[in-house]
Formats: sequence, C-alpha cells, structure tokens
Amino acid sequence: MLFERRAYTLRPGGEGAFWKLQQKWNTPRTFKPMLERNVGYFAVAAGPAERIIHLYRWDDYDDGKRRIAAIATPERAEYFVAARTLLLRQENALLDPAPIAELNPLWSGSRDWLPGSPAFENVGDATALVVSESVLDFVPGGLVTYWNGYRNLDATTMDIVRKGLVGVFLVTTGLLHRVIHYHWHRSWSKAEDHRRKLIESADWSAFVESYNQRVVDSHVSYLRPSPVPWMRQLFDPIDWST
Repeated sequence: MLFERRAYTLRPGGEGAFWKLQQKWNTPRTFKPMLERNVGYFAVAAGPAERIIHLYRWDDYDDGKRRIAAIATPERAEYFVAARTLLLRQENALLDPAPIAELNPLWSGSRDWLPGSPAFENVGDATALVVSESVLDFVPGGLVTYWNGYRNLDATTMDIVRKGLVGVFLVTTGLLHRVIHYHWHRSWSKAEDHRRKLIESADWSAFVESYNQRVVDSHVSYLRPSPVPWMRQLFDPIDWST
C-alpha cells in the first residue's frame, strides 16, 4: 500500500467557499473513486494558516493515478475552475508506513482500514476533535537511530504513544528523511495532556535524547476534521448514496 498527503494553501478567507465546493461537487456518489481511499480532509487550526490537508491510502501508485483520472472528467470542469481560483499552492507527497507495526495500528498485520465504517467510533462531534500532525526532519542516516529507539521503548511509554494514534509515515518523495505522525484527541486540552505525559516519561525523554542531535527541523500543526461529513471517515460512517 501507498499513502499520499496533499496540502492546499488557500487564498485568505477561502476556506468556507472551499468546503461549499466539496459539498456540491465531491459527494459520495460523484467522488466515490477518491472517497473510497480517502483517510480524511482537515483544515489547519493551529499552524500554517489557510491550509487544507487531505490523506489517501492507495493500493499502489497506479491505483492512485487511476482514481484521480476517474474524477478528472469534462463534466467536472466547472468544479476545477472554481476550486483553482481559491488556491495559491498545491503540494503532494507520497508516504510509506513506518517500519514498526505498532506505529500503524490501522494498516499493519491483518488490519487494513478502508473508508466505510469509522476507524474510531463513538467520538461524539467529530468536528470538535483535534488531530495533531507532527513532523520531524532528520539528517541522512538519522532514521536508523530513531526507529531503533522506538523499538526499545517500554510498554508503558508505547501505550501513551499509541493513545489516539492514526499512524506514522515516512516521506518517500520530495523532502526525504521526514517522518510525519498523526494523533487524534477529543479536545485541545486532551492534546496537551498527551504531550505532557510523554514529556514526563523518563523513557520517552531518553528516547528523544538519543536522536535529537540528528534532527534538522521539527514542527507541529493542529488540524480539525472537515465540516463535510463524508470527508471525515476516520470518525464518521459514510452513506454512499448521498
């Protein structure tokens, strides 16, 4: 399997119009080839402003290309014209899952989550959730120490890591030696609680100390799930007849 992260930078004030276009044009019936593999759409709530992040899980590279081609029809020309007037920049990166099964609970072993039924149930109002996107950039070769450190974490610390974990991914196109982590939290305070518990763990602190000299850069953005129901499939079921 292969993952893709897309990031759209919108013109200031364009987010509301962007979501309205999704509701009109990209419904489960009209956008099904993409939504069948869409992990979620998110707006950046804290981090680079005016950004939309969307994630996909493809069977392979060709699967992604086929699905994109299936929705690039002449009938949708009006959508593409309208959407592009809202955009300042488009970026994409292909991702592989981390080489540690525990860091990809939805896509490892016998589990391969696909949209349909939510991966995380009974979350309440999904639009109130917070999704953290944590990025670490390493010097070439620095990831060896990083992955080995994860493998040596004790069970208590790994339980904290896995709380609300969506997945950990390695960038394979574009800026290499980059790792991206996604966690979901029920609120901003829960996100802060999770961060604090890791900081207070001696085992985690030793892990960070083992690799931090190999880190070039790091940053965290906080995202909110899309207000469009069928674009937050991690948390809500989808009605394909909509």
